[in-house]
Amino acid sequence: MRISNQYNYFTSIQNYTDGQSLLNKYNLQLQTGQLIQYSWENANIYINGSRLEYEMANIGQIIQGTQAAQEMAKNTDTALKNITELLEKFKTLLVKASSDGNSQTSREAIAKELKLIKDSIVNIANTSINGQYLFAGSNTATKPFDKYGNYTGNKDNIFVVSGAGTQIPYNIPGWDLFFKPDSNISKIISTNVSMIDGRYDVNSNPEQKKYLDEESKFSYLIGQNYVQNGPLDPDKDFDYADSKLPFPSSSMYIQGVRPDGTSFKATINVGPEDKIGDVLENIGKLYGNTDANKVVEVTMNDSGQIEIKNLKEGNSSLDFHAVAMTPQLQDAEQIKALSEAAAAEGITMDEVTNRIMQAAHGGNLNNTRSPVTIEVNGEQFTVDIHKTDFIKSNINGNKTNGADFDVPFEKDGNTVFGNVSQVIKGTSEYATESTKLSEVLANANGDMRGQQLQMEITSKSGQKYNVTIDLENSTVSYPDPNNPAQTISFPITHSQYNEATGTSVGMQTRPEDITYGQLNDIIGMFASDKVPTATITPNPNGTINNGDFQTIQQNISDSKDFVEVGMDYKGRISITDKFSTNTNIGLTLKDSNSNSGFPPAGEVSNGSGFVFSANNSLTIDDPNIDLIKDLDEMIDAVLNGNMRADSEGSDPRNTGLQGALERIDHLQDHVRKMQTTIGSYTNNIEETNKRMTFLNINVASIKNGVTDADYGQTYMQFMQTMISYQAMLSATSKISQISLLNYL
Repeated sequence: MRISNQYNYFTSIQNYTDGQSLLNKYNLQLQTGQLIQYSWENANIYINGSRLEYEMANIGQIIQGTQAAQEMAKNTDTALKNITELLEKFKTLLVKASSDGNSQTSREAIAKELKLIKDSIVNIANTSINGQYLFAGSNTATKPFDKYGNYTGNKDNIFVVSGAGTQIPYNIPGWDLFFKPDSNISKIISTNVSMIDGRYDVNSNPEQKKYLDEESKFSYLIGQNYVQNGPLDPDKDFDYADSKLPFPSSSMYIQGVRPDGTSFKATINVGPEDKIGDVLENIGKLYGNTDANKVVEVTMNDSGQIEIKNLKEGNSSLDFHAVAMTPQLQDAEQIKALSEAAAAEGITMDEVTNRIMQAAHGGNLNNTRSPVTIEVNGEQFTVDIHKTDFIKSNINGNKTNGADFDVPFEKDGNTVFGNVSQVIKGTSEYATESTKLSEVLANANGDMRGQQLQMEITSKSGQKYNVTIDLENSTVSYPDPNNPAQTISFPITHSQYNEATGTSVGMQTRPEDITYGQLNDIIGMFASDKVPTATITPNPNGTINNGDFQTIQQNISDSKDFVEVGMDYKGRISITDKFSTNTNIGLTLKDSNSNSGFPPAGEVSNGSGFVFSANNSLTIDDPNIDLIKDLDEMIDAVLNGNMRADSEGSDPRNTGLQGALERIDHLQDHVRKMQTTIGSYTNNIEETNKRMTFLNINVASIKNGVTDADYGQTYMQFMQTMISYQAMLSATSKISQISLLNYL
């Protein structure tokens, strides 16, 4: 092979370039500490380094996020601790108020302290850190509570990312703090009329007032009311075996809602010798108690009031109403005569009572007549009906009696609202606008057959309407106010998209799909006088002619300009008059079978499917809470000074100090659970922050191992390359000096 000068030249240049490149490479590695400067130098190192750098960026964001979340969670924990301490102080003052010897002045002083504590709790619930409200849910820029405890935040948690596809909540929404139901709490309801020994005239002799207990005879409750013209002897006529009177039985009419959400109505005959404890046991059986299994606990408190406890925790489905009716005769002699006539006819006093009650109301308590005349063994007896109340209320300043069940909606300024929360059957979940009525309907399967609502409503202009809402057939009807002989009807409708035509059409809603939103629209139409003026009939296929559908939709739209009808935060129907501070609107809405259709004694039938506003049992405790309004009721109980609910007091539906003490324990437990929850969030966030900090170090170490140059090794390679480069330059210089002239 011949080595030419040209070959030497190119070889020298190549060696020079390679040497310079290697020296530059190692020099940059020594300067930057990195193995490569550009992706094309080593794709494997670049890809691995970029991946690890991305991981480090993510970890850095998690560390930064958890630090901020940890700060908010700790502030929330501190706020909840302060609320817990205030509730403990609140309870101490309640105990002080419930002790004997407090004057009205001292109770008022205690109530003022309690109100200050309540206001402090609201202030803490409105705590803001760096412009973020702790208890506003995810809507942190909005002040969550007003001074009345009304909530304007939302129910959402705020989350911090804790890893790939994982998040940790770090706040307690105000809804959870003030309203969220507790799954470990049982509902307890109570009557508010105290059963006292009716054998004595406590008006004339107050010292003879005595509360009955479960061992007391039922005849003690009726007492002097067996006759119009007394008095009866408290001992001889009731207890002496040889002389006691053959009193007639009483009929007790009971209706309620069982823990499974189904309703019932029943009539039980109670004999004068029956113990009240036996009556309570029979009430328990109506709710589903058996010898092997109890679903409710029915007891009597020390104030002679019936209490019922739902043994299924976390369930708000429970209600009770009762009234007893007793034949009342002229005097003791007529009682004996009636008993003798019954014996001669061969019937019992229970059968006599049944005959009297059939004549008095026939199972419809809304229309009870007194006195009535019956025939026993050919003799005529004129009998009055004495009613024994167990529950009384005060609705819009009008006191109810025990036989009343459905009552008008309560009125407060420009707002009208029902006092019964609509609860989804068998749960503690309140109904909303989108909830179907069939989900609340108190029968076994939500069947709407036979379901009908009666609505008596006074509009904002003062116009009165008597409306029938036929849920089975999805129609609304009412007599025309301008022509009462003519009835106007229209269907309950919704809009449905027609894929074939690409348009929406009006449809008559199926009974099982009717929602509370649609019911509220109907109420709003009548409350604002925006109702159809002519009958609208759906087509056989359920569609509504477009013009008719638009008429209904326009009426609904127009009504919303004047009134707002919706479900409040406790699942109650609420009507607000937008243009009045003291509205004319009045509403009574009830199931058409309510307080009627009671079966004969010893039988049970289905009760009302819906109850919207009622003279029903009082709630002592419930899985659902309303923290601020619960505290307000406790303050009222202190001012009233009642240990228990008082049917004759200014607020018959206040549960009194004993109810307040039971409820405050629940509220304390609820806030402690919220504190425990935020504590677990805080711990989780702290552990995540620590873990990510260590992981960040480890990933950085791995990345350094992948991308960082080893200084010693790189310096050695640099020196070796430098020596090789210098040797190459020297050799090249010598070779380039040789020519043929050297050999001549």
